[in-house]
Amino acid sequence: MRCPNPCFLQELTGARRCRGRLLTLSHDFAPQFALPRAEQALPTRAFGKLSRLLARRIVSKKLPVTNARPLVSFSFDDAPESACTTGAALLEEHRARGTYYISGGGCGAIGYCGRLASAEVLQALAANGHEIGCHTYSHVAVARVGRQKLAAEVERNGAFLRGIQRVRAPYNFAYPYGEFSFGTKLYLQGKFDSCRSLRPGVNAGSVDLGALKSCELQNASTGRRAVSEIIAETVRSNGWLIFACHDVAAEPSRFGVTPDLFAFALKTAREAGCHLASVRDALVILRGRVVYPDAEESFSI
Repeated sequence: MRCPNPCFLQELTGARRCRGRLLTLSHDFAPQFALPRAEQALPTRAFGKLSRLLARRIVSKKLPVTNARPLVSFSFDDAPESACTTGAALLEEHRARGTYYISGGGCGAIGYCGRLASAEVLQALAANGHEIGCHTYSHVAVARVGRQKLAAEVERNGAFLRGIQRVRAPYNFAYPYGEFSFGTKLYLQGKFDSCRSLRPGVNAGSVDLGALKSCELQNASTGRRAVSEIIAETVRSNGWLIFACHDVAAEPSRFGVTPDLFAFALKTAREAGCHLASVRDALVILRGRVVYPDAEESFSI
């Protein structure tokens, strides 16, 4: 079973449609939710499509899933302030913590999902045990920039987030727009412990840490029945479900979720016997011992 009614960026067109209109957004502020259009020659476009297809089909960083209980993680892209306050409070009510993928260049800006979290809000979030992950500094489409620029984006965001957490760079990554090529996948999976994509589904059997599957949690495309179904599939497969969210608000954006539906997902997962964990903690549970890239540090459970 695939993620019920997924609403994710179209793989080949790189655009969203919302109520019949194509979203074409300015890049005057970051992050954005529609891919910028790029004028490319036909051979270049064809090669790019092939590379993205291979990136999704070829498992390049395999991890067997050997967990004793089904796992559910709640992740947030771009981290609107509402996700860091309302969303975090709901997680904590269920003794859970989330993973927040941050683009440092957008902190405090106003976007389609409301105001994005400031550095001060993120510091409080990290101090309370939530994971801070990397989403590039400027929310760039990683498959559309050169290696040098991508490396600079990762390093700049890492420096910003080290200041937030005051301890270390982030270990886990999420692809802006959900887009990645085979080359950028190989590069980023070597820099991070995992890279979360927007490929819909439950991670079960064995997973590709270079492109973890997820299910977008948003009122525009997902209701209680769909949430119950995907959690039931997670239990049947004893897998790992990662919800991908944006804002958490009573009147959410096109990409957001209401507190009511978010709380329902938490409660349903808990009552189904799932263990709620951040992406980082889920990886520790899956492997028992995790060694992070470019570091001597490791820890065990």
